[in-house]
This record gives sequence, structure tokens and C-alpha cells, in this order.
Amino acid sequence: MILVGRYASPFVRRVAVTMQWVGMKYEHKVLSTAKDAPAIMQYNPMAKVPVLMMENGEPLIESTAIIETVLEMSPGQRLLPANGAARRHILQHCAIMTNSLDKAVQALYEPMKRPAEKVHEPFLHGLSAQMRAGLVMLESVAARGDLPGDANSTLADLTVAVGWRFMNKTAPTVAAAKDFPHLAAHSARCEAMPAFLACQPEA
Repeated sequence: MILVGRYASPFVRRVAVTMQWVGMKYEHKVLSTAKDAPAIMQYNPMAKVPVLMMENGEPLIESTAIIETVLEMSPGQRLLPANGAARRHILQHCAIMTNSLDKAVQALYEPMKRPAEKVHEPFLHGLSAQMRAGLVMLESVAARGDLPGDANSTLADLTVAVGWRFMNKTAPTVAAAKDFPHLAAHSARCEAMPAFLACQPEA
């Protein structure tokens, strides 16, 4: 299998960390949407990452869909229960973080893609408010001990830790460790584990 995209993308990295966690081998194609769009289009005509090329040549896109397939192919995995309330809660915690990451990526690209005089500050403020709201929700989850960040981690642990690192780097005034100490501590625990160490974001 081939995973297309840079670990600098939190969506690519959450797929990679998940694959590392369950011991699924893959080749990594380090391609950037900013610089390598034509090459990425060979795998996904929309030039978006992540893409996971299956061994039969089938391309899978969108991190959540890819991860669902990865876990389905991993008998005995304990990251996501097959059903029940536990599964629902884990998926909701993942959804909060991936939605927050969507806003973080928009906030990152808004000033990069537009001339300075056309950057809409109210739009950026709105994105920041949405990002912070998601982090507040997840801080409560971490504070009550539902994100262990250890060998008993779930898919929510992996997703939240990957997301926190990205947001803390790209939006440090929103994702400040002093404001979200439980998320910062959770991320630090996860980042020390082999699956995370194997997928370091590119500079």
C-alpha cells in the first residue's frame, strides 16, 4: 500500500499513526499539495491528501474513510469498538478534533492565499472561535480521563494528539498549552510513543 501526502498534514499523519499503531506496512510518498499537485493527481484527481493506494490499485481518500478501512483490515484492533456507546463516543471525539482541524487549516491558508488587503479578519476571528470551542470540548474529555494516551489508547487519543500538535504549532494563540493543560499533557504522552515517533511532521 502507498500513503500519499506529507506528515505535516494532520489528516495524513492521523492515518499514518493509525497504520503504525496496528502494524500495517505501507510505502510513504512525500508529496505536497502546494508543490506536487500534478503528481498527487495521479492518485487523486482532486489533488487532495491523504490518499491510500490499496494493493489492488484502488485509491481511498479522506482520512476518516481511510482509517475505517485500515481498522476493518486489522483483526483484533482495539482502537475502535465494533459498536455501542464506546464507539459512538470515540467517533464523536474524533469528529470534534477533525472539525477543529478543518478550521485551523482554513485559518492557515486564508492569509497565505489572498493579498493582505483582501484577508477578511472577521472570518479569521470566526475560525479561531470555532477552533477554541472544539478545544474546550476536548479539554473536558481529557480532564475526566477519557484520553489515556497510553497502551490503552483509542482512535480518539491518536486523532486528538495529532490535532493538538498541529494546532499548537500553527495557531499557538488559540491552542496555547496554558489554556489547555490536559490536552498538552495528553499530546506529550502520545508523541513519545513509537507510532508517533515514526511519523514526524516534515519541516
